[in-house]
Amino acid sequence: MAGCGSALTTPAAPVESAPPLDGSFNDTDVMFLQMLIPHHRQGVRMAELAATQARRPQVRDFAAAVELTQRDEIADMERWLSDWNQPIAADPDPGAHHGHGDGLHTPDPAVVTALAETGPATFDDTFLRLLTGHQHGAVELARMELEKGRHPDARDLADRVVRSRTAQVRQMAALLGS
Repeated sequence: MAGCGSALTTPAAPVESAPPLDGSFNDTDVMFLQMLIPHHRQGVRMAELAATQARRPQVRDFAAAVELTQRDEIADMERWLSDWNQPIAADPDPGAHHGHGDGLHTPDPAVVTALAETGPATFDDTFLRLLTGHQHGAVELARMELEKGRHPDARDLADRVVRSRTAQVRQMAALLGS
């Protein structure tokens, strides 16, 4: 992700931010957090829907755990970015992310809309299937961080995301099979 200086600017102030004095983080760390925050916010919204619409208590309990974990992780990520004097949101210009493989990963709002419009008879399975795909996306972002990131806290979060979301996918598969 080197060479993405524009990702480190705020849309209102197109001045590249100064590098950290201690060099403890890099562009990958920043982009990982900037992409994972909206991803997590979408996961929280999906979990909130499941808390009120899921029929099975196991699905509601699972959703509550996902929501709590992701809210805590969002708070940490926002604090790190703030401590690093970096914007919480990534530059919305797709051209600013040309060095990021397939570009800026943004959550699709249609996923939450589709889930919100799902009827009670199919809600649980729809939630579990959509969240499975969602969690695979988190793992993909985390692997990018593990490959190229530098900051120990961001890398630790990425490692936890890979392990916990992979376990959640297995748990959701079991819930779908029950």
